[in-house]
Amino acid sequence: MSALALLQNISNEADYLMTPQGPVPKHCNEFWTAKQRQMHSLHYANSYRASFKPELPEFFINKYTKPGDTIGDPFGGRGTTVLQAALMNRKGLSNDVNPLSERLAFPKINPVSIEEISDRLDKIDLSTPIDLSREDDMSMFYHADTYREIINLRNYLRTHRDNVDRFIEMTALSRLHGHSNGFFSAYSFPQISIPKVNQAKINQTRGVEPDYREIKSRILKKAKTTLKSGGLKDLQRLARFHRLTTGDSRDLKGWESESVNLVVTSPPFLNQVDYVQDTWIETWFCDIPRESVEDKIVQTPDLQKWTDFISATLSELHRVLAKGGLVAMEVGEVRYQGVILNLDEILVNLTCQRQYNMHQFKVREVYVQSQQFTKLANCFKVENNKLGTNTNRIVLMEKI
Repeated sequence: MSALALLQNISNEADYLMTPQGPVPKHCNEFWTAKQRQMHSLHYANSYRASFKPELPEFFINKYTKPGDTIGDPFGGRGTTVLQAALMNRKGLSNDVNPLSERLAFPKINPVSIEEISDRLDKIDLSTPIDLSREDDMSMFYHADTYREIINLRNYLRTHRDNVDRFIEMTALSRLHGHSNGFFSAYSFPQISIPKVNQAKINQTRGVEPDYREIKSRILKKAKTTLKSGGLKDLQRLARFHRLTTGDSRDLKGWESESVNLVVTSPPFLNQVDYVQDTWIETWFCDIPRESVEDKIVQTPDLQKWTDFISATLSELHRVLAKGGLVAMEVGEVRYQGVILNLDEILVNLTCQRQYNMHQFKVREVYVQSQQFTKLANCFKVENNKLGTNTNRIVLMEKI
């Protein structure tokens, strides 16, 4: 049966979804605040496209687990789920096919003090002469002196990898491009790495060239903001209970069978985000070759390929979940072949079809989180309930 044909078996009602396995309760409300930056400051260490708010995993972790349980996320992104699990005294597992995820998540669950960061920055020499003609041309983003400092820091971090160095690296990643004087670059987008030609156009439109931005002070200032919520000793104490893996969500190496109580995750939405292009400056800084990730990340406009990918991921989650374990999978609505497609309906039907995930999961509930848009959505000219992914649509499934 084709992916589109799945939709013929489902009826979308106001308070429930009618499926071949019976009615599924559907809750539409604002379950967590739409306000920005209401959670622990570590969550906001980095901007990341298509990431959900930390309030989402907090809601499901609080509702369906207890301290000491294990929480997993096979599409870890910037580490929102594993960090929230750590903050709530749960064990965390996070995986992503892009190695950048581990570079962002590890320092958040292994934080260090601002004094350690300051002392380390004082000891790092960023003054070594660099022949920029032998480096990638980043002149549209950075002043030459800023770029030399960035290259020196990148070179240092290649061979220095303790927790302090890794926190500095994560913080530097958050400062590589943005729209204020706190970033290393000329005026740019903070959420995505735009192409070089687009940055050159921004500079031309604004009539400016990149000015010198000293990077150590900017790293230290951002680190202070990131660490302001405190609680570092508790996170450090629990760090040994968490695990970060890099690989395909369909083969979670390092995740033990029947070990996870709850999965809170969000897979790619049918080519809505280019995860490779949108992080190219970050992966460049981390020496992650583009070709090492672009053929591994599943970002497809083909609904059938997406459906097969999600089904295979669900089968792997069935393996790692404990008996009665839950999956809260957040998807959205997308425009597909000229119509709006609610991916939660596709997801529900995967659990009803023999060739997909029948007899693996029972859908317990569907949550639709409606909210007013944030400044990021407005930046991309997304209007509430009109364009783009307008709602969080979470399908809660129980392992059977």
